Amino acid sequence: MKKLRIAQVGTMWETTPPKLYGGTERVLSDLTEELVKRGHKVTLFATGDSKTSAKLKHTYPRAAWRDGIHWENFLYPLEHIAHPFMHADEFDIIHVHLNRSQDYAALAFAQLINTPTLFELHFKLPTKKDKKLEDRYKFLMRFKDSNFISISDAQRTMDLNYVATVHHGLNFNLFTEAEKPGKNLVWIGRICHEKGTKEAIEVAKRTGMNLILAGKLDMVKYGEYYEKEIKPHIDGKQIKYIGEVNDKQKVKLLQRAKVLLNPINWNEPFGLVPIEAMALGVPVIAFDNGAMKDLIMDGKTGFVVKNVNQMVEAVKKIDSLNRKLIRQYAVSHFSAGNMVDSYEKVYEKIIRQHTRK
Repeated sequence: MKKLRIAQVGTMWETTPPKLYGGTERVLSDLTEELVKRGHKVTLFATGDSKTSAKLKHTYPRAAWRDGIHWENFLYPLEHIAHPFMHADEFDIIHVHLNRSQDYAALAFAQLINTPTLFELHFKLPTKKDKKLEDRYKFLMRFKDSNFISISDAQRTMDLNYVATVHHGLNFNLFTEAEKPGKNLVWIGRICHEKGTKEAIEVAKRTGMNLILAGKLDMVKYGEYYEKEIKPHIDGKQIKYIGEVNDKQKVKLLQRAKVLLNPINWNEPFGLVPIEAMALGVPVIAFDNGAMKDLIMDGKTGFVVKNVNQMVEAVKKIDSLNRKLIRQYAVSHFSAGNMVDSYEKVYEKIIRQHTRK
């Protein structure tokens, strides 16, 4: 295909790629690097300390949350999200990664330029019934004819102009399969109700197996949940919490895992950790919420269950799964190469349609 001038618009909240937690930034990094490798001229709009082989532009020097800037602050994020649109004539297409409510402003900015723009949705979409997110729903619907990318079919809960569904893909160079299965249950994510930390502990208690918890803890937002539901069970023996982990630490942790538990209590639109686990040959047991059925082949690469009782029973069956087949499935379905193949087709389609107007 023709080599394109592409703007990849990430976040100012976290470094790209992330030093620790940050699924959106991880996918953005792998997408950007693969596009550059294929000869496209890519400009990455991210934090100043991001690492990329693309051209880097930034308005903020480092991950903003680490400087104590609150998530609800709109001033710095608006400056960041406006930046690529000020340079719109330098690009054939602008690919915006919508992650937080401040990013929605990009939908309005795109109306002011003549460069085709694509909006990738990295969050659970609001619904008409969700009163807490009513403003977000109404705002998105005002721009429903924009070019949207869903990251799973399960995410499509709003009537928007979905150009395609493109699953996240990762660079699996780090992900080498362990020689033999580990013995631990592993859970990775933000410590909160939505991610099912409490439920993972319950499964460990009922199976008598050791559980390692790894991930980000926001004491301001989830401190009460942690103190009441999680901390009393952490004994340093059966239940361990090791904090946030970087990519290399995550791989080592998963290589020692018997299974990854993913008892999510929300409609997660995707889920990178299950993909990472399967790329190492580690099966995943997840609650049947969000995109889990899109990611896991039930009975082949793991189990999709309804509740803790079913998760406990699934743990007992985990040794029946073929770990080599699990890895083959993940690498063949969720590689960065597959993701970029899909995006190149989407870019061509949008540019072609825009030219005809």
